[in-house]
This record gives sequence, structure tokens and C-alpha cells, in this order.
Amino acid sequence: MKPGKHVLIQVPKGDLDALLRVDAEASRLGGQCADMYFQEINITGQWVEANVAGGLRFQAQEVANDSPTWMSFGQVQMKVAHGRTQQGIKYLNFYVKHLAHTGFAVGGLLGEDDHREEARPSKACAQHTSLVTFS
Repeated sequence: MKPGKHVLIQVPKGDLDALLRVDAEASRLGGQCADMYFQEINITGQWVEANVAGGLRFQAQEVANDSPTWMSFGQVQMKVAHGRTQQGIKYLNFYVKHLAHTGFAVGGLLGEDDHREEARPSKACAQHTSLVTFS
């Protein structure tokens, strides 16, 4: 519900020198408050650097790979797929498997970290209901 940069995965949880870290930039695109889409995904960390110097960066506006493949980093598998809404908005989908097999506590929104702040709608998007009783 909140636009901005969010940590999706951090292995180990809370470790600044992460083995694996996935950050995503979410943007509200479209007329509805729920029209939140990933526009950029960065995958970094020691496990990633062992295979790809500098990590991986995906952008929704880039040319889409029609058949994304699963990538393995440590015990974790993930893939990023390009999508497009019927209105033509380009976005990224993120898929991950085997987070429980890392042998570490996993942080981030897809791990054990608290996500209440990111799930709370902005004031402009919050729906309020007034209950009035009449006698």
C-alpha cells in the first residue's frame, strides 16, 4: 500500500553484509489506491556476487524476457517476470522459493520483518466509515 523502496528479502535478517538482499521500488500507477506496482527490483548480496558481479537489476520499462527462468542463490530460487496491465502499465512480478532452506532467519517483507507500516494505506487512500445512530 505504500510507494517507495522496500526490502523484500534479507538473509540473514538484520545483517548489513547480507548473503542475499532483494529491494523493490513500488509505485502507485493508475487511478486506484491499490494500483501499486513494482517498477524496479535489485538483487544483491554475497551469494549473488559469486555469480554476477554487481548484482542484478530489473526495471519494468526494459525490454521484457518472454520466458523468465529461475535463478539460484544459495538454497533460494527466484525469478522476475515483466507484466503489463490492460491499460498498458508495465510492472515486475517477483517469485521466490525455498526461503526456509537458507539456514538463517530471513528478514524483509517476505521474511520475518514487520510489514504493518507498508500495509497501512496513506491518509489519502484510507477509507473511513462513520457510524451514526438515530433514536
